Amino acid sequence: MDSNFDRDAYQALLEAKLEPWRVRATLAFAGVYQVAHELIKEAVIDEIRSFYCIGFNEAGMTYNEAGYEAEVLALDPKKRKMRASLLWMVNSGAITTAQADRLDAIYTHRHELTHELGKYIVDPAFEPDMQLFTDAVEILRDILRYWTQVEIDLGSFEQFGAVDLDEVTPGRLMLLQLCIDAYVDGLKMEQAAGQVS
Repeated sequence: MDSNFDRDAYQALLEAKLEPWRVRATLAFAGVYQVAHELIKEAVIDEIRSFYCIGFNEAGMTYNEAGYEAEVLALDPKKRKMRASLLWMVNSGAITTAQADRLDAIYTHRHELTHELGKYIVDPAFEPDMQLFTDAVEILRDILRYWTQVEIDLGSFEQFGAVDLDEVTPGRLMLLQLCIDAYVDGLKMEQAAGQVS
């Protein structure tokens, strides 16, 4: 055992970590983080895929498979849809290379929060990464801003007259904000009840 190990200090950390409000906060954060990640995946993979839709038939959408393969999947040597789609978004000016790379860390943390949630609940050495979440929200905002501009350019909002991109709030961002607000309200309620120190 480490000679610098302080059993009493560790016990205090563990007891604080296992407070019911902390467990609830960790569970809620993991859920909100998951929502943010899924919205990013949808805005990246699904939106780009539908960008190559050329029509509909009885089975659903039909796609320009050759175009999708050449212009999207070919961007990643391993043909990983997410990475290729992110590179397409970088090439389109929607996000930066740094943001695309940051999404790797965001995904890794989502994987940990989903599959190793227990350690974030009981181990004082592990805390959910709020900075990764903040970065995820900012990247999602940039991606959705790009798709909103595409819709404006296509004339999707013509019936509303001149549309200011800064005044448009995509539904997916509203959904995420609803989840964030519920998470924060839960923390405030715990604090108001005197259970959060």
